[in-house]
Amino acid sequence: MNAPRRPPRRWLGIALLPTLVAGADPPAPRPASPPPPRPTPANLPGVFATELPELLNPENLRLSLRPHFGDFVNHDHFRLDVGLRYALSERLEFTAETETYVAHGLGDASFGEKLGLASFETGVKYRFADWLQPYWQTAAGLKYTTPVSRPPPEFTDAYRNLTPYLTLAHDWESRPEFTSFLGFGLNFVDRARPVASPDDFGEHSWFVRPGLLWRRGPVNYTLETNLASTAGFEDDAQWQVALRPGVEWTLPPALKFNARNRWTLGLGVSLSTGDRGDDVGINVRIQTDFDFRRFFQRLPGIPDAPPPAADTPASR
Repeated sequence: MNAPRRPPRRWLGIALLPTLVAGADPPAPRPASPPPPRPTPANLPGVFATELPELLNPENLRLSLRPHFGDFVNHDHFRLDVGLRYALSERLEFTAETETYVAHGLGDASFGEKLGLASFETGVKYRFADWLQPYWQTAAGLKYTTPVSRPPPEFTDAYRNLTPYLTLAHDWESRPEFTSFLGFGLNFVDRARPVASPDDFGEHSWFVRPGLLWRRGPVNYTLETNLASTAGFEDDAQWQVALRPGVEWTLPPALKFNARNRWTLGLGVSLSTGDRGDDVGINVRIQTDFDFRRFFQRLPGIPDAPPPAADTPASR
C-alpha cells in the first residue's frame, strides 16, 4: 500500500484566511424583526463557484442565459448555458441548467452541422432558519450533473456527479459590505462513457471552499479558495488547491440599452497546484437574467412582486 500524500502547503494559509477572519469578527445582533430578503445571486462558473445560503424571493422564477463567446476562437462549436431557478418558499429553492452547443461555421465544422445538449444539472437547496445564528447563515443542498447525448469531447468530463454540500456565510458586523463564506461537500462520480477530463480526479472526492465577498455597489469582488482531495476514498490520495480571485460588474442601464433584465460581466483568475500539476487560467463570463415574476404581474390575480434587490455573486 502506498503511503497517502500530504496536501500541498503552498496556499493552505491563504485558503483558510477568510474563515479565520470571520471567526475574529463579532456576530451581528439578532434583529427585532425579520430582515429583508437577501440579494439574489449571479451564477458565473469560472469566476465564482461557491453556493451561498441566499435564495431567490419566494415564488420567483429566473431564467439565465450564459453564452461562451470564446468558443468562436477556441472551438468549432458555440455553447449557450440555459438555467432556471425557482424559490418555492423562503427556505427551499430548485435549480436546473443545461449546456447547449451548435457548430458555428467558423472552424472545421459547417454551421449547424452538429448541435445538441452537452450536459444537464439539477439541484435543490434548503436554507436553515436558526441553526448557527447569529454567527452564520447556513444552507444545505444537493446537485446532480450528467452528460447528455455525445457532445464534442472537450465539452464533457464523461462522468455523472452527485454532490451534497453544506454552505455557511457570515456578514461582518464591523464592515457590513464584507461577507466570509465556507463550503463543504462530497462529490460522488460514476463514469458515463470512456472519455475523461484530465482536470478531474475521476474518483469520489471531498472539498472545502472558504472565501471572501466584498460588495461595492454594482461591483463585487471575490476571493475564493478550494481544497479538494480523494483522501478517505482511495489509498493513493490526490490533492489539489486552487485560489480564485474574481470581480463581477452589473452593467448600468446605459450599457444595456435600458433593458430591464440584468446583465453581469465577470472576470476570474484561477491559480491551482497539486498532484495534477500547476495551472493558471483566466475566465471571462457574461450572463443575462430574466425575472418571470414581472411577466406574471400582467396576468389577472397575480400580486405585485417586491422591487428587485441589488445582485451579489454566488456559484452554480
